[in-house]
Amino acid sequence: MRARRFAPLVLVAALPVAHAADFTSVGSLAQDEFHRLSQDLGAAMAYKGVTPATPLGVAGFDIGVVVTDTKLENSTLFSRAGAGSHSHLVIPKIHAYKGLFGGLDVGAFVAGATGVSATVFGADLRYAFLDDTLALPAVAMRLSGTKATGLGELSLATAALDIMASKKFTALTPYVGAGMVRVQTKAGGTGLAEERFNQSRVFGGLNVNLIGVNLAFEAEKMGSNTSLSAKVGWRF
Repeated sequence: MRARRFAPLVLVAALPVAHAADFTSVGSLAQDEFHRLSQDLGAAMAYKGVTPATPLGVAGFDIGVVVTDTKLENSTLFSRAGAGSHSHLVIPKIHAYKGLFGGLDVGAFVAGATGVSATVFGADLRYAFLDDTLALPAVAMRLSGTKATGLGELSLATAALDIMASKKFTALTPYVGAGMVRVQTKAGGTGLAEERFNQSRVFGGLNVNLIGVNLAFEAEKMGSNTSLSAKVGWRF
C-alpha cells in the first residue's frame, strides 16, 4: 500500500529529460528576440510554491508532485533558437517543504522540462510574520531562486521576492500573492548580450488538505505569461 502511494513520485523522478531541443541556434536571434525568449523561459522556470502562506510548524512537511503549464507568448522564437515548436512549456517537478521554528519554512524542488532539454532546480525560504488565527490570515514573505541546466548554449537563473496571504477554512486554504522576479539569461559563444530584467507577478491558489492526500491548484500571471499549476501529495 505504501509503495503504491509513493509510485507517482518515483515515476516523475524517473522521467527522462528531452534531448531534441537544446537551443543550438539561439545565436541567430536578434537581441530583442533573445529578450522576449528570456521572458517566456523566465516565466516558465521561476519558482512557484503552490502552497499557502500558513506555516507548517517544526514537525510539519509538505511533499508532492507538481505540474506547471506555462503559455508561451513568443513560441516562434523557440523554433528559430533550435528548441522546436511549442505553444506551452510543461514542467513536472518533485517539491518538498519542511517547517522550521518561528514561522520559517524551507522548500526545494527538482524538475525536468518537457520539450526542451532542461533540468530545473529551485529553493525558497518563507517567513510567516503573521500566523493564521480565527480572525486573521497568515501573511508571509518568500525569497526564492531557480537555476536551469541542460539548455545548450543558453543558461538561465531567476530570483524572486513575494508577499503572500492565506486563510484556512478547515480543509480549504485559499491564498493570494504578488512579487517581483529577477531573470538572468546568457547565450555563451554568441554575440548576444546577457539579459537581466525584472518581471512583476501575481498569483492565487487553493490548497485542499484531505485525509490521506493534499491537493493544490495555482494560477500565476508573470508579465504577459500565464502559468497554471496542480499538485498532489501529503501535507502534515
